[in-house]
Amino acid sequence: MHRQQLLQSLGEGFVHSSAAQSSLQRFCNSVLQHGPAVSWSPDGLASVSGAMAPLLQISRYGCLSLRLDRNQLKWQGVVGYRPFGLAPVGIDASPFQYRPMAIKSPGRPDSDQALLNMQVKSMDLLFGSLLSKQIIQDSLDKNYGINQQLGLRLASLPLDLSLAKQRKGPFQASIQIQLDLPEGSSRWQPVIDTVSQRLEARNFIKEDNTVVKNDQNTDADFYGLTLWRQPYSDGERVVGGWVWQKQNGKPTRVGIAIGDSPMLTEISNKTINLVNPDVMKMSADTAGLYRLGLLNGSWPAPVKQAKFLTMNLSYLRGAKLKKTDWWWMSGQLILEQASTP
Repeated sequence: MHRQQLLQSLGEGFVHSSAAQSSLQRFCNSVLQHGPAVSWSPDGLASVSGAMAPLLQISRYGCLSLRLDRNQLKWQGVVGYRPFGLAPVGIDASPFQYRPMAIKSPGRPDSDQALLNMQVKSMDLLFGSLLSKQIIQDSLDKNYGINQQLGLRLASLPLDLSLAKQRKGPFQASIQIQLDLPEGSSRWQPVIDTVSQRLEARNFIKEDNTVVKNDQNTDADFYGLTLWRQPYSDGERVVGGWVWQKQNGKPTRVGIAIGDSPMLTEISNKTINLVNPDVMKMSADTAGLYRLGLLNGSWPAPVKQAKFLTMNLSYLRGAKLKKTDWWWMSGQLILEQASTP
């Protein structure tokens, strides 16, 4: 059925006048006609991505051109939350005018423990579809004190997220999250208090450090380090925590850890700074994620075997910033070179 729909779309694309199609439709028809390319719809994306589908709603529809260069697969094209045919006049999806397919090979992660690094201009790009569900909104309000107003504020904030392998302990990986909160810690204290109460009710052990001594590798000033421990047969282990970093004497950045302690050096050295037109940058060791069972679904073999994958999401030319349902995507995955006998 999908094949028939694609052939019909391609046929109609060259029968109808160009005025009857959006720029995004014409772009997709062109790349599918003139080279290796892939197009998908929400059903196709859901069948491939499995449980990750709710986090990929910004790319429910997509059309990418592909290029193979030795052990590197590169792509670029358009993805969106809504069908391409609904794109308004003025959005430009011409790849050669906007950004040529010339992606520099990125440097490798600093640590072989790194599984994923991501920066997002606003969290609603990832979690918007989840936060819009009433059952999620009700749960956040009831259990964590995050009402609709605070939920919308959180959704608009930039996010830095990293995932790293754990060499030992009860977890396969740990998560480090950074959020910039210009209003300071006071506005979010009721939420923090509610979360603390719920953790204590589940027998997690709280450890407070009001003042954090400066790490030798950073000059940043930290405040309010809170660690959460859980008893195990061989003793207590840190299972998460948070800390505030002061900027101009005011705590306006929070670092949150799950499965480990907050990494102070990482919090102070990494800035959440995506310059327009970029809205998302991601790098991942997808082979490592797959081996740990953290990449489910029916992803193609090259994705499961890639030692390094990068992906950028940017505004399309002509799209109104922060008010668009379509973006330009570019990226590449690198497979390890086969060893010669």
